[in-house]
Amino acid sequence: MSLKFLIVGFDGLRPDFATPENMPRLSGFPEKSHTWENYLACFPTETYVNHPSIFSGVRPERHGVIANSFCYEDEKRRMRLFEGFRIDSVMEADALLHGLYAVPDLGARLAREGKRLRIYCANSPGSTRLQHVHASDFSGHLNAPVHALDKAIPGAEARELIRAHGKGVPLEFPDALGTTLTVDLFFERELKNGPEGLAEATVLWIGEPDHSEHELGLFSAKTLEGLRQADHEFGRVLDWWETEGRAKDIQLVVMSDHGHVEVARHADFEEILENAGLHVLTGSDIAQGADPKADDVILIGEYTSGIWVPGKRREVLEAVRDALMASPEVGMVFSQPDPGLPGAREGLIPGTFSEGLLSSAHPRGPDIRFIPRGDPETGRCVMTNALPLGSGAHGGLLPQETHALLAIQGSRFPGFGRHAEPATHEDFAATLMTMLSLLDDDAPLPLPTGRILSEALGEKESMRRAPVSRETLTIARGDFSQTLHFLTFQGRNYTLSGGRTERLPL
Repeated sequence: MSLKFLIVGFDGLRPDFATPENMPRLSGFPEKSHTWENYLACFPTETYVNHPSIFSGVRPERHGVIANSFCYEDEKRRMRLFEGFRIDSVMEADALLHGLYAVPDLGARLAREGKRLRIYCANSPGSTRLQHVHASDFSGHLNAPVHALDKAIPGAEARELIRAHGKGVPLEFPDALGTTLTVDLFFERELKNGPEGLAEATVLWIGEPDHSEHELGLFSAKTLEGLRQADHEFGRVLDWWETEGRAKDIQLVVMSDHGHVEVARHADFEEILENAGLHVLTGSDIAQGADPKADDVILIGEYTSGIWVPGKRREVLEAVRDALMASPEVGMVFSQPDPGLPGAREGLIPGTFSEGLLSSAHPRGPDIRFIPRGDPETGRCVMTNALPLGSGAHGGLLPQETHALLAIQGSRFPGFGRHAEPATHEDFAATLMTMLSLLDDDAPLPLPTGRILSEALGEKESMRRAPVSRETLTIARGDFSQTLHFLTFQGRNYTLSGGRTERLPL
């Protein structure tokens, strides 16, 4: 039987939440797996940024999905709003931008080699579609959001799913129905011909704990209930894999896309900008057809947020910077890199960090991006009132949101170990693509930028000459000082955390 991967994702799962008390089946899995102490999400630590990295093998600076929500110009220079939770918005942007992903994704690479990617996901329909935007173009591929099976592609399989399960299950909090249906469909449809019938890559993406953390609170009893139920469903998959799948050369991957922090205080960033004399348009204004004028600034986001300035007027950009840095509610301020100084720590706007440091700079990106203040010790943050106090949020650079989970077992990953080498989604994707023979140096396709996770492939000895080092960068303007922490390995930078230098407990 040929090599295959089964990927089980838990959206928003912090590694420290996978405890024996919360998730007894999952917590035991890393102990026998290859796992990483610093498996790090891409910045911004948002779902619709990190899924494209998982499924393309590049960071946002290459794949171009730069935020959960962002504005862009269409061919008639009208401003459009991308909202990643909506399939129609995903597909509209894909058409108007001539490819939402700026690089081939996993599904396209598999199809090129006559192989398949099949996805069942309990996230939003748009989030599901982002995992395999063009599944309907390839024979045998599938992209199925379990809460909206009528939005599954291709259409023929959508009709089969609807006949058996209607249009899917409603989203409740916690999402027990979605979690169960995701796993049920794996057993019902993917294993109907036994392990031999599995696709080369099968994804079961569970929406917990993310759904409950946002809606019910990071530490609520109901969120814990969702974790335990998700763990129970994972146990069904694990039991099958240990008794049947492992022997069939199926590699089992368990992962999350990012972590969560807790909302401790609300702030009104639109008001902060308007008090500085700036006229603010929001994402809602753009969605309703607002036409930005030269004196407008466009603000999109509720936590980590982007600001676009029509015409990129320097005096307006500097006024935005000054208003943000004068607020005690703001933690970090970034701008696009200076083309003449690509490796500089300072961005185009003096006093800001360059997004080039975070591998998040892109022509679609905002002129200025900022993160509200957070406390790295407690994992608590400031954001708008879009979520109630106590809720989970993510998108910034506190260590509780940058750290994600990756654990892999299987015949091609001999032994086990907890690795000190840092890794991120592009590394996992590059490893998977390499092992599935999807990368050809002579092919006219850009290669993923991630490294091979050699430490999990029995090649530890060859890596001992490459130590992990830590680097800290600080930049200040007036009383505003901000700091970034990186890990460096094999010449690659991994963003560990960042925040305002002066700690304000939350």
